[in-house]
Amino acid sequence: DCLAQGSMHVAFSVAGSLREMHPIVRDEIYRIGYEAIRNACMHSGGSQLQVELIYGRELTLRIRDNGVGIDSIVAAAGKEGHFGLQGMRERAVRIGAALTIVSSSTSGTEITVLIPEGTAFLKRHGFN
Repeated sequence: DCLAQGSMHVAFSVAGSLREMHPIVRDEIYRIGYEAIRNACMHSGGSQLQVELIYGRELTLRIRDNGVGIDSIVAAAGKEGHFGLQGMRERAVRIGAALTIVSSSTSGTEITVLIPEGTAFLKRHGFN
């Protein structure tokens, strides 16, 4: 895997005030992120990978690489016999998230998952 081999420089960042995620959202975001990172390592040929988790009004996961991009037909419909992108879309739908894939041969691929506040975070009960 490219992370273990050091063939890709990886930068992780977390921004905003940490909030407790709903456990189902946490698990689905983990799986989406894992698949996006795995795809970047296996297919992008890039030298840089950036992973951001942003705690704002919504929860945002953004993964971008500087590789060769994803063919537009594959990005739209997935690759025959492969279920990574389709699985990411299904997981996003399951948690009420918007998943976008922006890709080009000159700028690599950026995958963004935006989860609304009411779905992403556990609601606090008690007194303020």
